[in-house]
Amino acid sequence: MLETLGDFSCESFLFEGKEAIVVFPEEGKANGKWALKTEYWGAFPDMEIMLLREGFHVAYVTNETRFATSEDCHRKARFADFISQKYGLSPKCVPVGMSCGGAHAVRFAGLHPERVACIYIDAPVLNYCSYPGKIGDEECERVWVREFNVAYPGVKRNQLLGFSEHPICCAETIIENKIPVLMVYGTEDKTVIYEENGALLEEAFENTGLLKTIRIGCRGHHPHGMIGSDAPIVEFIKENV
Repeated sequence: MLETLGDFSCESFLFEGKEAIVVFPEEGKANGKWALKTEYWGAFPDMEIMLLREGFHVAYVTNETRFATSEDCHRKARFADFISQKYGLSPKCVPVGMSCGGAHAVRFAGLHPERVACIYIDAPVLNYCSYPGKIGDEECERVWVREFNVAYPGVKRNQLLGFSEHPICCAETIIENKIPVLMVYGTEDKTVIYEENGALLEEAFENTGLLKTIRIGCRGHHPHGMIGSDAPIVEFIKENV
């Protein structure tokens, strides 16, 4: 089963046949607010541990694929309903998405905006033409065949321009529902290139006042989060739930 974060108590279980976990804040500190890690459970957990110390719960349900299919997003919505009711939590969560987890966070918010308070994404995959659709890149070629073609059977690269399930296609719905977004990115990211992913979100959110970006110089795709202290991320979340 999935491991907890730090020293915090947790409950691991199966949800619709998928491994799931809920991590609890210290007794007496719970505030009914919660974050939903959308992919890569246990990776770069510092910010999530800070949220636990602030009284948040943190939860996760395993995905079928990294590439944010509708099926995975709808399962997250049912999971959100389940744990909100079981643990007495807010019906709205904070999706936390890093890299392909960013794809999940944005698509989940686009398909189920009523379940989202605000969003934190870090080096997010938003444009499948860029990742994993880039031709000639060894990693992209491997991921395209082994993962993306499994997630979206029959979709060819020449169809991506008209593909309706790019995460970036959810931007309009997120804006319409006035959901605040924090996006962190590194200027030297060669894996998920900002100009082909995050910059599209910046353009979509221009003049809305809903998007805050934190640009980290000389950082590649990893590490995720703020180097040294994730306090600005935690403060954004606290202000917008």
